[in-house]
Amino acid sequence: MGSVRALIPAMAVAALLSVSGCSDDKPTARATRTASPSELAHYTAAPDPATPTPSPTKTAPTECVKTSGMGVGELTDYLKELPSSSGAYQSRGLTLDSSGLNFTPEAVQRPCKAVTVKFARYWVEVEKTREETAVTPARYEYHYAPISVVSVKAGPQDGRVPDTAPPGGSDCQGSLSVVYVGEDIPQSRLPFDLELTYATAPAPVEVAGDGVLAALYVSPMSVVSC
Repeated sequence: MGSVRALIPAMAVAALLSVSGCSDDKPTARATRTASPSELAHYTAAPDPATPTPSPTKTAPTECVKTSGMGVGELTDYLKELPSSSGAYQSRGLTLDSSGLNFTPEAVQRPCKAVTVKFARYWVEVEKTREETAVTPARYEYHYAPISVVSVKAGPQDGRVPDTAPPGGSDCQGSLSVVYVGEDIPQSRLPFDLELTYATAPAPVEVAGDGVLAALYVSPMSVVSC
C-alpha cells in the first residue's frame, strides 16, 4: 500500500505539466494566434535607408523681357544690346544679312512677345558723271529711289523674318535696306559715301537716326556701262 501512494503524486505532476503547455513537442495556442485586421492597419513600414527618397523636381520659370510700353530709345537700346544665343563675343541677337532679318537672341533675354520693327528698302541708282581720261578716273554719283517700307515682327522664337532679304544689285543699281523703330528715316540721313565699285558682298553700313538698328548695302554688279 505504501508503494501505490507514492506513484499517484508523480502521475498528477506529469498531467499538470502537459496541460500548462510546458511540453517541447506541441506549440501553444498563444504562440500560433493570427494578428487581427485592426492590428495590421496600424503598421507602417519604415523607409529603406539604402534607397534615397527622390526630391520633387521644380521647373525653372521662363524668363523674358517685357517690351510693351518701351519708348523708342529704350527699345532701340534693348534690341541693339540683345546678345546672340551663339555666345560669340559682342554677337547680336537681331541681325540683318543677305538672307534677311534674323532673330537668335539669348534665351533669358528674349522678348516675351514679338517685337514690331520697320524695314525700309531703297534702290541705289548710279550714274556716271565724268568719263575716265588719261589723268583722271571716271566719276559716279548715286541717288536713292524708295522701294517699300513695311512693319515686320521679330521673335519671340528664333528664326528669319520672311520677305526681308535685301534686293540684289544689278548693273548701275544697288540697294540699301534699313531696320529701325520709331519715325521713318528721311533720305537726308541715308549715307552718301557708299563704295560703288569693287564691293563683292553685302556690307553693313551706318545710317544716322535714333531708332536705327541695322543697315545693309548691296553694291551694283558693275558701273562701267553707266
